[in-house]
Amino acid sequence: MYKLNQLLDTLEVEQLDTFLFRGNSLPLALPRVYGGQVLAQAINAAARTIDSERQPHSMHAYFLRPGDAKRPIIFDVDPIRDGGSFNTRRVVAKQNGAAIFNCSISFQKVEKGLEHQMDLPEGTPMPEDLESDQARNERIYAQYSDKSAPFIFPLSMVDIRSTQPQHPIDPEPAEPEHGFWFRFNGKLSDDLNVHRTLLTYISDYKLMTTGLRPHRVRGLMEKIQGASLDHSMWFHQPVRVDEWLYYHLDSPKSGGSRAFNRGSFYSHDGRLVASTAQEGLIRVRD
Repeated sequence: MYKLNQLLDTLEVEQLDTFLFRGNSLPLALPRVYGGQVLAQAINAAARTIDSERQPHSMHAYFLRPGDAKRPIIFDVDPIRDGGSFNTRRVVAKQNGAAIFNCSISFQKVEKGLEHQMDLPEGTPMPEDLESDQARNERIYAQYSDKSAPFIFPLSMVDIRSTQPQHPIDPEPAEPEHGFWFRFNGKLSDDLNVHRTLLTYISDYKLMTTGLRPHRVRGLMEKIQGASLDHSMWFHQPVRVDEWLYYHLDSPKSGGSRAFNRGSFYSHDGRLVASTAQEGLIRVRD
């Protein structure tokens, strides 16, 4: 059972040189490195090559090859632009001499400007009124001795509470729209990079599978080849991940063996703090 400090140690990549970093993986019950880990390690590395007064506002990434959780990952940061208001960093993650991931991250000098936002979806239950996903899964799987529980982050790291959970074994088709509240357990420091790194880490969770919700695929999972293809993220304002945040997810379109998914992060008091978008491969094999 992993603790939050173990996750933080994993995401805080080792600096080998000015623009070269090395990270390891926290083993999870997945066949490859969890995409959110590589995203978080990349932004953690890039942010440490920028003056702390500049904050990331956007990240655009591609997953190129599956990562091996047993091998270190090298993060090569390219300082391609340092301007008066914006800085750009390109990050390539490598294993065995081959790129498994690349991204561009843009940083901006903090400025004031016009403001508006789309509000938290009306009728969203509050986290205090919801059961944790881990407790719910344990309760359901206790009735199925022959079934293995799906991957879920342990409650010792983060408390996740879904607002529209599907049955984990035999889900009924549902609208491609849902969400979950989450809060990392334990009091974290005030370092913005720590909170941003953890927000990036969880941004990949349940995003791709949003496109599976309308389709009765549970019995076909052995025939489905699924993988995150890309990932974009926009940081609208500073945030604390040791306080409740709501991640609202939807999938406007699926076709061509790809599902397009979007996400919006809201604070407990309804501020839109970050947004995401991703295409995922969902290929049904014969």
